[in-house]
Amino acid sequence: MLRRFGLPILLLMTWSSNLIAQRYVGLNVDNDLYFGIDRYYSSGIFFEFGKLLKKPQDSLSKWGYVSRHWTIGQEINTPSFRYTESLSKMDYPYNGWLFLGYKKERFQHPDLGYGWGVQFGTTGAEASLAKVLQNTYHIYILNLDPLTWTSSLPQAFHLNGNASFFWGKRLGNKLKWAHHNQVQAGTFRTSLRTRFGFQMGKLPGLPFFGNRLEQLDNGVSFFLGMVLEYNIHDYSLSGSGFRNNTPFQLTANPLRNIYQAGFMYFKTPFRVYVLLNNSSAYIKGQRYNRHPFLNISMSYLF
Repeated sequence: MLRRFGLPILLLMTWSSNLIAQRYVGLNVDNDLYFGIDRYYSSGIFFEFGKLLKKPQDSLSKWGYVSRHWTIGQEINTPSFRYTESLSKMDYPYNGWLFLGYKKERFQHPDLGYGWGVQFGTTGAEASLAKVLQNTYHIYILNLDPLTWTSSLPQAFHLNGNASFFWGKRLGNKLKWAHHNQVQAGTFRTSLRTRFGFQMGKLPGLPFFGNRLEQLDNGVSFFLGMVLEYNIHDYSLSGSGFRNNTPFQLTANPLRNIYQAGFMYFKTPFRVYVLLNNSSAYIKGQRYNRHPFLNISMSYLF
């Protein structure tokens, strides 16, 4: 009997394990254009893919949920006087950052986990494709004049690493305190960062902290919180930390904060995430003390 039914049982077990696997592809976009402005951290575009490798029943470790995530991303910085050619009028550097990122995360349960990751990429107006993509968008989509990009932070290759810790504590039936601590270090960006706030709604786990796959449920949740960051070095603001290679005479603020409010809607297999951000000044002497931008993320799970 075992020989008769062994192969079908094996195929059924393989098929069932494939059903357990969860994957996603997504597009994540930051932009301040929704507020009728175009300055400072003006654009971020991130193509994302990830998968859940293990659930508790697949692992002997107490950290039973294991996932991997890949990102191809681009960030663009712009001064508030984006059409000026005078360095003295630029209160923020022109800069582009194009990178490939990888993260691996382990969760003991949907409200407790940790992770690590690496990023490799390049800066520079041309090498990062920032100048050509931004001006193409301005000319052909917005029907505006191209930005000057008279001076920008120079092209350089960068390697960055990061480590994260996630946790959440239920405060009520649909209310949770959520927290994410992160340290990142490398030639591009070195900082200590904490993000925390209240999560309200039906969605389980920590859906506002990355592309979570540990536990999925249809519904809506809301987030209200903030980010606190201590900046040690940021190439996108002050150039190299080892030598003076920036044409701008600007000083980065060591302390940053971002107020956040948003919501997430999940209906199998689609997930939509909208988050309003309002950040403090990243550069001393910016013409505007705070900067709003909107994050819109859409993903498909399969």
